[in-house]
Amino acid sequence: LPAAAYTSEQFLRVCRDKIFNKNWHFITIVNSFDANMKHNDREAVQFNFIDNPFFGLCDVEDVYNVKDIHLYYGVYDEIMKGVETPEQKQEKLSTLKQVNHVVTPQGLIFISHEEKPKQAMWDYYGNKLQPILEGNDFRKKKLRRRLTYECDYGFITFIDGYQECLHCQYTHPAFNKVYPLEFYKVETYENFCRQFGKTSVADQEEGLFLYFFPTCTLNCYGGGMGIFRCNPVDANTCRMEFEYYFDEDGSEEEFLKYYNFARQVAIEDIELCVETQKNLKNGIYHRGILNPNKENGVIYYQNLIKEKVLAKD
Repeated sequence: LPAAAYTSEQFLRVCRDKIFNKNWHFITIVNSFDANMKHNDREAVQFNFIDNPFFGLCDVEDVYNVKDIHLYYGVYDEIMKGVETPEQKQEKLSTLKQVNHVVTPQGLIFISHEEKPKQAMWDYYGNKLQPILEGNDFRKKKLRRRLTYECDYGFITFIDGYQECLHCQYTHPAFNKVYPLEFYKVETYENFCRQFGKTSVADQEEGLFLYFFPTCTLNCYGGGMGIFRCNPVDANTCRMEFEYYFDEDGSEEEFLKYYNFARQVAIEDIELCVETQKNLKNGIYHRGILNPNKENGVIYYQNLIKEKVLAKD
């Protein structure tokens, strides 16, 4: 992709219409809406993939017995202004359009802003996703922390940075000790990829690293699970939304060990993306060569962006 694509408001608007408002998107897991969770301080979780806000009610009583989530279009705090009783709340909700979504048997939630998507969710991700998810029960982990803040980089810069690990050895020294660079690879599938990092620590799980196009991830490693969403605010700014999960019976000390490790990696990545965006805005970078072996994930996602942007409706 040319450098202009990374900084152009016009290109972002096209991506909003062609990518974010179409197709399927992974957003979170059912535990995010657990009504019984002691750490839950919200009545609803708000989402917004570029000017298309929607929210989910935190009313799931049993994460192992749920097939649908109550997802509605709108901004929850604005809609519920002046609402004082459960009856008034229900009346407000009854007027709202619901979001098309799928809850997988493992507890993952995918949404589509299209009432009738061209492909069913499982077809959109091909025949590789289900086998990867099978055997994993993501509902075992309980939400411990949420973080939301804005960062000075565009969503394509974020995509590129997450699809290769040439930078890992010198940028993520702590991560590289646990998941050495020489064991790292990216496998691309249909509209998602899986990243592999063989651990060097005895008795530690290998980890599961999934990236769903365009900007949502699911990472399980170090005893915890992290989900983060990169939501474009404008061409050079994104709102990052992080969710960190851990075993319900795990101690705070155990969780903090995982959390601090995961946050360190995230902060290091953010710093790289911010500096890269500066160079893109200043015209220092225009277009370069990608390594077909070490940057196959970058190539795949850039081609996917071009394919969807150029697709005829």
